[in-house]
Amino acid sequence: MKGLEQRLHSYEPLFGSWKLCGEIGSGSFGRVYRVESRDLFGTVSAAALKVIEILPDLTPADSPERVRALVRRAYESEVSTMRTLRGVGNVVYMDDYAAMEIYEDGQLIGCDLLIRMELLESLSDLLRRKDSALRGREEIRRLGLDLSRALVRCHSVNILHRDINPRNIFRSRFGDYKLGDFGIAKQLIGTVHADTAIGTKNYAAPEVVAGEEYDVRADIYSLGLVLYQLTNRGYLPFFHRDLAAKDWGSAVARRLSGEPLPVPAGADAQLAEVIGKACAFTPAERYATAQELYDALHTLGTPEKTVPQVRKQTASDFWKEQKNRPGILSAVGLSVAATPEMRYVAAQLSEEAKDKPAGGVLMPRMAAHLPAWSIRAAWYPFNRLIVRDYTSIGERAFRGRKDLVSLRCGKRVRSIGMEAFLHCTNLAEVNCANGLEQVLDGAFSGCRKLTLCHLPDSVQVLGARAFADCTLLGSLRIPEGVRVLGDQLCAGCTALGQVTLPSSLKGIGQAAFCDSGLRKILLPDSCTQLGTAAFSGCRKLISVQFSLRLTVIPPKCFSGCKSLRQIDLPFRLTEIREGAFSGCSALTQLVIPEGVRRIGRQAFARCDSLSVIRVPRSVQYIGEEAFGTGGRVRGKLGRLTVIAAKDSYA
Repeated sequence: MKGLEQRLHSYEPLFGSWKLCGEIGSGSFGRVYRVESRDLFGTVSAAALKVIEILPDLTPADSPERVRALVRRAYESEVSTMRTLRGVGNVVYMDDYAAMEIYEDGQLIGCDLLIRMELLESLSDLLRRKDSALRGREEIRRLGLDLSRALVRCHSVNILHRDINPRNIFRSRFGDYKLGDFGIAKQLIGTVHADTAIGTKNYAAPEVVAGEEYDVRADIYSLGLVLYQLTNRGYLPFFHRDLAAKDWGSAVARRLSGEPLPVPAGADAQLAEVIGKACAFTPAERYATAQELYDALHTLGTPEKTVPQVRKQTASDFWKEQKNRPGILSAVGLSVAATPEMRYVAAQLSEEAKDKPAGGVLMPRMAAHLPAWSIRAAWYPFNRLIVRDYTSIGERAFRGRKDLVSLRCGKRVRSIGMEAFLHCTNLAEVNCANGLEQVLDGAFSGCRKLTLCHLPDSVQVLGARAFADCTLLGSLRIPEGVRVLGDQLCAGCTALGQVTLPSSLKGIGQAAFCDSGLRKILLPDSCTQLGTAAFSGCRKLISVQFSLRLTVIPPKCFSGCKSLRQIDLPFRLTEIREGAFSGCSALTQLVIPEGVRRIGRQAFARCDSLSVIRVPRSVQYIGEEAFGTGGRVRGKLGRLTVIAAKDSYA
């Protein structure tokens, strides 16, 4: 059998146009190579290629199915995780992947899993060459903010990284930090059992090394250790310059024993406190979520001692200076003369402006003064909206504003009004601090580039169509304070593959997730009310776990869910209403529980893969064409046969 590099060269051109240029690094879960591609105009693009060799020790009795099962496991561990997180700004981006089967004497003996990603420099390389930027407090804080933001997104879709260390942290050419290498990431439900794999011991949480159950706080601990190392002149706790290699194990053991960590040598008191809490020995003493760590780092701001003792340039100063500097404005496509709106905003942002008390509603009349320029320059201050000094954002305040790309609401904001950001088609990120209580009807409807939305648990109301037609929104965590989801809340969110519902949720509105990209639904036991067509048209939906207390499946609730294969209906169910599962053409297994009294019209019409269905004695009414024309339908597996007792209603 050929060696790995020989096989890789035989696959060239990789992905149609890429060539191998040499190995960058390797680890226990694969090797990474540099690959390059040249376009028609001679421009060279570079990327990273991760290669996972799957070469099991086969016996003559082993089948190709076993090899493919191992490939599938590797795919789900790495590729599927990265696909779930695709579009998250602080996670390494995957461009493409391929599985190349390896044959010997005509028999399948293994596979090479190829993953092409963006080419970035790792934090371990930056530390090795003593990058000067990592010595600054603000750069370290920025790294913490970027990675905690990445963990918020990972944990929101139940993914635990489990191997956060400098080798898996990367910096882009724009200075952003990203989390990568999800080779041992795990789908998280509650806590993870002790028999699962762990990552680098030097950065692992004590409960992980001890073989105890662990959760998201293990990731927070590992990130805290990275921040500790950066603020401690590159040394982990109990490590120092003169420590011999033979004593490294004892230094790690001291940390894992629960001995209090020394204060990082280069951290001020505030930053040291944040890092100390993230690295607390007991999980209960750490930040409960990555969002809490993000908020703590965000509130640190710039320490007072680092601010130059000179008067800051205000927005008014900036525009005054430009009168005699036409080159700067013309370079970005602006006229030399400042518009009234520019002058108005400059006055509002100026430190010379009179302070106003917080409160009131930000209405369209005031919001309209924010300019809507078409440029996208790095220094451009107005397309990133920060609302601090208002308690509410009024109805239609920023409707149709195509210049806005991000929104951050301070802790004083209590409400986002109806259609406040309707059709803000370039709005990509929404981050609201704890204190927000209401997101009203249509607040972010039609924000087609929205990919990141963080809502705090203080939110109690999510109105109708609040996120409808946000076609790039991949996941959404519903805050714990919400009891009922509004009608058409996420209707038309075709990329929405994951929704985390709160444990206290009581009801879901009509067509709340109609035509969305949901793949799995886990309804909490408290959820006893589903609206008409709540999940209709979810073509990718494959699994539903119902609340055990649910008694009624409403009309057209799951109609058109063409990938739904199996349903376990709750035992307390009494009624299945008209069209509830119509058009579920992949449905192969269904048990109607005893206790169901009514089956509505066309409840199971066009369920072409069903072959046999049993109707319990408890049924007292069956609507017209409940199981298709005449009680039978034609399908790929033959004719559906309805079985019922002789003395039953059916």
